Amino acid sequence: MYRSQKIIQLTLLVAIITLAACSGEPAEVPSMETVETIGNDHETGLSDAEENADDELSDVSEDEGSGEEYNSALADKHIRLTLEGEGNDVFAIWRSGKLDYRYGPSIIKNEDGSVDAWFASPGDGKKEYDWITYRHSDDGGSTWGDEKVVLSPTPGSVDYQSVCDPDVFYYEGYYYLGYTGTISKEGLCNNLFLARSRNPDGPYEKWNGSGWGGNPVPILYYNGVEIGWGVGEPSFVAVDNTLYVYSTLDSFSEVLGWVRATRVHTADLTDPSWPSNLNYEGISVFRNDCTDVNDYTYEDSDSWDVAYLEDSRKFLALTTNRRFKDDSCLLYYESNDGINYVRVSEQNTGVITGCHNCGLMTDEYGHIGSDDESLIGYAYSGSGESKWGMWATRFVPVRIDYTDEIDNSEDGKENLKQKIVIDESLLGQEPIMLLTDRLTYTTHIDEPVNIVYYLMNSYRQKSSIGSDKIRIETYDHDYLEMADDNTLLPTREGVTTVGVEYKGLRREICVKILPDEYDDSHIRTFYPMCDKYDISLYEPVIVKIRPMAVFDDYDIHELSGYELNSNNIRFRSSDTSVCTVGRDGKITPLQEGVSVITVEAEDCTYTVDVYVRE
Repeated sequence: MYRSQKIIQLTLLVAIITLAACSGEPAEVPSMETVETIGNDHETGLSDAEENADDELSDVSEDEGSGEEYNSALADKHIRLTLEGEGNDVFAIWRSGKLDYRYGPSIIKNEDGSVDAWFASPGDGKKEYDWITYRHSDDGGSTWGDEKVVLSPTPGSVDYQSVCDPDVFYYEGYYYLGYTGTISKEGLCNNLFLARSRNPDGPYEKWNGSGWGGNPVPILYYNGVEIGWGVGEPSFVAVDNTLYVYSTLDSFSEVLGWVRATRVHTADLTDPSWPSNLNYEGISVFRNDCTDVNDYTYEDSDSWDVAYLEDSRKFLALTTNRRFKDDSCLLYYESNDGINYVRVSEQNTGVITGCHNCGLMTDEYGHIGSDDESLIGYAYSGSGESKWGMWATRFVPVRIDYTDEIDNSEDGKENLKQKIVIDESLLGQEPIMLLTDRLTYTTHIDEPVNIVYYLMNSYRQKSSIGSDKIRIETYDHDYLEMADDNTLLPTREGVTTVGVEYKGLRREICVKILPDEYDDSHIRTFYPMCDKYDISLYEPVIVKIRPMAVFDDYDIHELSGYELNSNNIRFRSSDTSVCTVGRDGKITPLQEGVSVITVEAEDCTYTVDVYVRE
């Protein structure tokens, strides 16, 4: 869908205005004269970030961690990527008719030359959409060790449908793994979560809002309309003690319709609570592949993977463009400050058709040194009769150099039209995941929790394993007792999580201990997923309150649409001159100020603070 010059200017205005977020300060709203000037720069592919490169480079710290290889002569040059050959597949198997993939790789090269890699993979195919798997290479990525699932959803929590889109960085003893998760059965309303571990292959503890472990709480929450995909697909770069957090936004605007953008937040890594204290910096780009305002579209590219180049102190953002299509390609951007990005070029030569969800190999902080070898990993469907969810994953060596002028000679070149070649030697028969016959067990006091266990390998094949071989790793002693035969006996009503383990394979299950009689349609309580909203007076994206309801059977989900009416949920603004709130929870900002919105149901009430700013 093509946009006129005026729509481009509106879009650029949106890029400068603060989106609703649970943290961060809104930007000052520019005049339309300023926007028109920026829009004219957009026609030529220039930006303030590029024209003021020297000033912005001075803002980057020169402390240890910024890189000792800095070459000031590169400050005014532009990044160029060149694939060195066609690379090799690291995944290209599936059982006939079954979904299988390893997309969105996060790749870290260690000082000893070994490589750690994390991928999004299918879940169990019934209850969970995605898991995150891990593999290690001792020879720089030429050969790989056994695969294992290192992160899965937590049943009964707000990520219980899926964990996917991994990105990992290392800081002061911990591997931090960001991921996309959702409780929506439609795969919508995604949020961005975080987990950490002392080891790359786990065990990982999820951020719970105030610390690590237990049920997860998002570090970035999607507060848009319920039909939006949401936020997620993280990429992390640490420069000194500042963390740059890139994430996808997919939502809706009353002015622009469908909004797809990449946002950036920052955090101070010296703050132990930094996951709850992200600072919103703005939108880096609306995801499109065009510099010509007459050829503008929202719908082409997917999530970013970002790296910090130590020799130039530039940030490189990589994405796939025209994803899944016959003319798909890689696309990359550059930035001098990590916030404002300029499109550089496509990369078509050596890229297989149907590519999507790529990643750059970096060091543990998201850096690439001048002498570092790097790889680009991407998933692809190949040419011919490709099927959704049946993708291979390829790693390709890449050369990074610089040019005086932007080199976009790759734009419009032909990609590789080739099919996936199935290679069953790429993965082994070893188990990668511990499964149970259920994820949520419903029981009563003194009624044993009988769990049946399975192991799954890379071919999605299951085999039974006796409960005597399983270790009950964690359980809540307030709700459960351990019997001699390794079964759990409920002692009081409530809901709790149990962790089970077998030879380093872990997963969590949910146990609901219910009274003999209950009404599963009755709301026991509800609570806010986000209790503070910072909204611009010119907010371009629709902001809504969606209460998280806990029902009598301890089932949880967000309420929206008809459920708000059927449960008689009411919203009330304490100052209707600042903002109003509709029956559907939609917030409309009216003037600067603070208002408290009360959310009421029959038996429970909570409040959220709304800050409306210019």
